[in-house]
Amino acid sequence: MREAGLRMSYDVLRHYWHPVATVQDLGGKPLGALLLDERVVLFSTKGQVAAFKDLCIHRGTPLSLGRIENGTLVCAYHGWAYAPDGACVRIPSLPPGGSIPLKARATAYRTQERYGLVWVCLDEPRAPIPEFPEIDDPAFRTFCMKFDVWDTSAGRMVENFADFSHFAWVHPGINAAPDDPVAPLYQVERRGDELHYTVDLRGDFGAGSWETVENRYRIVPPFSIQLIRMMPEGRRYVLTLFVSPISTNKIRRFLCVSRNYRLEESLDEELGSYIRTVAGQDRAIIERQRPEELPIDLSEELHLRGPDAASVAYRRLLAEIGVKEP
Repeated sequence: MREAGLRMSYDVLRHYWHPVATVQDLGGKPLGALLLDERVVLFSTKGQVAAFKDLCIHRGTPLSLGRIENGTLVCAYHGWAYAPDGACVRIPSLPPGGSIPLKARATAYRTQERYGLVWVCLDEPRAPIPEFPEIDDPAFRTFCMKFDVWDTSAGRMVENFADFSHFAWVHPGINAAPDDPVAPLYQVERRGDELHYTVDLRGDFGAGSWETVENRYRIVPPFSIQLIRMMPEGRRYVLTLFVSPISTNKIRRFLCVSRNYRLEESLDEELGSYIRTVAGQDRAIIERQRPEELPIDLSEELHLRGPDAASVAYRRLLAEIGVKEP
């Protein structure tokens, strides 16, 4: 039953944009990636990024083994050349002037570049790529971090980011004081298809000083979440997490870090070190959660009124858009 449910969820998730790589990942060679268990190949030519199903229709060879030549992706096996729209424009084994079959096409997917990332949608989009203005705001300095593959699900990853009641236990002395584990009261607000909530938390948070700050959370389904820390003197520290669902129990996370203070580059490494420490502490927990996929049925795990309000609202939102078990 559970496996059937996951396949049904994939049908829904194919209609959303997901990041699969950074723009810097694209070079002079095709790049293979995995999204929702679908093997995809990306390549950049003449200022445009194309994404195909990683399969040549001729003999089933991965197109990611090929090369980029004259604005086309050339298959490594028989040299079939595919234009960015997926059409085969050259078959070397045919005589000059030979007709190329209409069926000779690669399956092309929609692509966009946003926030320094390459996004792919495998089917007709239900919603645009979420707007996170701080990333593009010139008043903020932004750098982005790509993490390796994690053995967990996209839902578990977003829920971990949304949850602050684990801070005193997983991040003691960094994001919370070990002797102050009581979670503050807060209310989750639904705004269209998004979830918003605000909570005052005391911690260091990589800012270099221990203080109580207002934390504004924003969840955009299916797998994007942002945290804005409203620090004194108008300082803003913004973490925007995009989770890419490789499969039901594997993800890659892309994190954009924005700030409107201390804009010098040297602070990037300091904040990056803090983030890597916190991420490592979370990873030790998240990769051991079972089941790996986030249970959408609320009866499958115990929820606390108050601390778990965001988790409950997020699971209900995923169920609403169709990410559910049968």
